[in-house]
Amino acid sequence: MPKNQAWTGPLAIGRKIFLFVWLCAIGMLYSAAPAQEVKSVSDEAYRDGIIAKICGLLEEKYVFPEQAKKYAEEFKAKGRSVSYDTLREASEFAEAATRDLQTITGDKHIRLRKIEASAIGEKTENALHHPVRLFVLRNRENAGFFKLEWIDGKIGYLDIRRFYSPAESKDLFIGAMRFLANANAIIIDLRENQGGSTDILPYLFRYFIDYPAQLTGNYIREEDFLQESWISKDVEGKLLTTVPLFLLTSQKTFSAAEWFAYDMKVRKRATIVGEPTGGGAHSVDLFRLDDEFEIFIPTSRAINHVTGGNWEGTGVIPDVSVPAGDALDKAIELAKIAADKHWQEKEKSLAAAVNEMQTQLDMAENLFREGKKEAAEAALDSVFRIGDSQGLINEFFVNVLAYNYTSDQDEQILYAILKRNIGLFPGSPTAHESLAYAYFSHGKKAQAVECFNKVLELDPDNRNAGKMIERLQSEK
Repeated sequence: MPKNQAWTGPLAIGRKIFLFVWLCAIGMLYSAAPAQEVKSVSDEAYRDGIIAKICGLLEEKYVFPEQAKKYAEEFKAKGRSVSYDTLREASEFAEAATRDLQTITGDKHIRLRKIEASAIGEKTENALHHPVRLFVLRNRENAGFFKLEWIDGKIGYLDIRRFYSPAESKDLFIGAMRFLANANAIIIDLRENQGGSTDILPYLFRYFIDYPAQLTGNYIREEDFLQESWISKDVEGKLLTTVPLFLLTSQKTFSAAEWFAYDMKVRKRATIVGEPTGGGAHSVDLFRLDDEFEIFIPTSRAINHVTGGNWEGTGVIPDVSVPAGDALDKAIELAKIAADKHWQEKEKSLAAAVNEMQTQLDMAENLFREGKKEAAEAALDSVFRIGDSQGLINEFFVNVLAYNYTSDQDEQILYAILKRNIGLFPGSPTAHESLAYAYFSHGKKAQAVECFNKVLELDPDNRNAGKMIERLQSEK
């Protein structure tokens, strides 16, 4: 593979992602070029060679081919001017060239970068450079998760400053969404988020949007292919599709963060508070020019299936415009109102559900006492179904419910409830242990031993279960 050639083909199509200008994604790594003698940018011939390579890549790869040649010619003319003659350091040249390229193209994703090692000092010419650099960055930034907070007893707050791939951040999102699960309004702060991987976004969207739903796609110039994007089908934890959502934005909000805000705005799923975003709707490939420089070239662009456009150049316009520094206070003000309304609606729904559950539970009690097991089981199924729809059903809830049926006349409903607990949580030693003690308390020794053995199978270190088995077997 030539050293300035990006990965192409079906795998590349599947891995195109939006990036902040200095983050290279896994899946876009390039073979290391042979070691070269490092030359100075003060050498006109060397500098002209770098400029020529940049112009060639612009013409060949830039997302808009009809404009690429014009941009390349303008940059080449810039290179012939005296503006770079006084530069001596590679980093100075990279900054100046980036500034000129962004001015010429109006594209904030394009960037020339001096190749530098991460803090651990790996060799930049070796293949491990990019994966190690990203690993160090990910750890330093905690995969983008900056703050997770509970505000005023009702509002969940997440400040995320970069999006990382699912392999690097999915577990953190699962934990964050579980933390936010009981919020009556949620604020996601994107004011310092300058992009990253969009691969995690279909998963994040699923918590807030009903499945199925199509998201903004990505048109790739080289393959002449529109890559569609859809929300993930399944996520772990509670869905938050009806919870009021507020997104904070600033002029720094860029690329993948804008993609998230744009789709939420198009769907009217979130209220956006703050400033217009940076306006970067392109995705990039990273091309190595030599051992000194590499460049991000936008090679594809976002296309929303509803609007037919994107946020390039204009940014995402907030619903509530306030200075970025005031956005959180304003969002909290709005979220408190929305949270109160949401909680009132939840309370009303919960009250109606609890009333219906109690009706079905009373029916189940009487039917079990009358020996009408089939009808009783059906009524109990209704209790669990209604409770599950309200998010009531968990292992603790079921155990507390069962505690009300310890009398001899309610022996059958007690077993029925605890067996459902095992059905819902088959890997829980506690669920099996609860049924074991229920059998033990009613003199059902054989059934109790069977359940205690299951407890030991799931939790070999459970000494109490072992003692109970010894006791019950000695009493035979």
